[in-house]
Amino acid sequence: MLALSVPPINLYVLAWVGLIPLFMSLEKPSDSGFSEGFVAGLVFNAGTVYWLALNTGTYFLIAMATMLATVLILATGWGTAAMLFRLIYKKNRMLAWFSIPFSWVTFEGWVSHLGEIGFPWPLLALTQSEFEPALQIMEYTGIWGTSFWVAALNLLLFFGWKSSGFRKRIFLTALLIWIVIPYVALKRAYRFYEADLPMINVQCSQGNIDPLDKWMSDPHISWNLYDSLSRIDYYDGLDLLVWPETALPMNLPVMSRYSRLISDLSQQLDCNIITGASARQEYGGRSRPLNSAYLITPEKGIADRGAKVFLVPFGERVPFQAIIPALGKLNFGQAEFLPDLQQNIFKISTGTEICRFPVLICYESSFSGISRSAVLKGSNFLVTISNDGWYGTSSEPHQIAALSRFRCIETRRSMARAANTGISFIADPLGRIISSTGLETAGTNTSSVPLVSNITFYTKYGSWFLVVTTLIYGLCLSAVLVTRSKF
Repeated sequence: MLALSVPPINLYVLAWVGLIPLFMSLEKPSDSGFSEGFVAGLVFNAGTVYWLALNTGTYFLIAMATMLATVLILATGWGTAAMLFRLIYKKNRMLAWFSIPFSWVTFEGWVSHLGEIGFPWPLLALTQSEFEPALQIMEYTGIWGTSFWVAALNLLLFFGWKSSGFRKRIFLTALLIWIVIPYVALKRAYRFYEADLPMINVQCSQGNIDPLDKWMSDPHISWNLYDSLSRIDYYDGLDLLVWPETALPMNLPVMSRYSRLISDLSQQLDCNIITGASARQEYGGRSRPLNSAYLITPEKGIADRGAKVFLVPFGERVPFQAIIPALGKLNFGQAEFLPDLQQNIFKISTGTEICRFPVLICYESSFSGISRSAVLKGSNFLVTISNDGWYGTSSEPHQIAALSRFRCIETRRSMARAANTGISFIADPLGRIISSTGLETAGTNTSSVPLVSNITFYTKYGSWFLVVTTLIYGLCLSAVLVTRSKF
């Protein structure tokens, strides 16, 4: 039921009861509870991130091994959480049930904060990507608040169903209050529609070029496509054109012909352009590639550049090279990119306003902290460029598009997302998609969205909710050491 709740199926109501079968099995487990949690985690995570095995950007056996390892590690986390639940349950049943939402957020959150191998993907919050009220909680708690809401809702429904009499009325009352909370957050979010905010006119282009063919073909094919898309749907007053990750398969500053062409295009259209392209830098005695984004302006041509800071582990770079440099010599089929040293904030003028934005490149958009950091540096807009063509028509493009939308809600920033094969969209500060382009189609989408300078509670205080839930869960575990009786 949980796996059917995540994109692209999006049967989010199933997630409200999807944990109840696990709760029932943990009341009378066959052993320590580990196996029940492990099997549940195996099914959910395999059903969610199966697409790791379909990565055409590496060898099939490596893609399959990556998927199996990821699913097994995550399922082991589920099993460990279930085992700890049983440990608390044997001492204090009420405390064990109370600890469930806190344990859930603790395990999800810290798996997402494992540095170079962090994986903030198969989260309970992802099951609610089409239930807008639950998403609006993220403005205050980050993504972890929505995961907590789902876990607690399952718990309240479980006890409301199995209780009777006065206890049943208590749980049903708590359930009603719990359901109202997201709608309060949604009503509060409407203030961004009522405010008189400056606007940015933006267009995203989606070329739909096979990622392997793009690098093997003449780069002029890619150039002609994006040049045509930008000219066909252009209109006066457009502030920003966004092209996808590596839309131009080349080291742009070195390829003087294309740097001149794109500068001329920006000048002719009187519009700023963001495009993905490659770059190279000397490091460790050899030239290394960077996955880069370039800003082209009518006045300066190529005016600024930034590169991807958080690279896909084993897909773009073998992790932990700062500790063991020799790991960089291993060949798993990865490009072995060099990470940028710091996040760049691009600036363009939109009439009377200055628009400041990071360019989140593909996988970076799944991390809450990266967009939060950009907003703390003054960003009032978000741009994401991506190339999800490696995963075809699987669930991956739908899931990363949903995760990107969550960044809008957490920071209350509008976003323009351009993806090579889709899904490209323009979203407002509520995470609502204003215009989009479907999967594996070529085209553009254009819209006007607000530039917001407000700092949300989550942006100001970061992962405070994760820290609090972790501390409470730690207290629950500590309590079993001194609790002797069952309740």
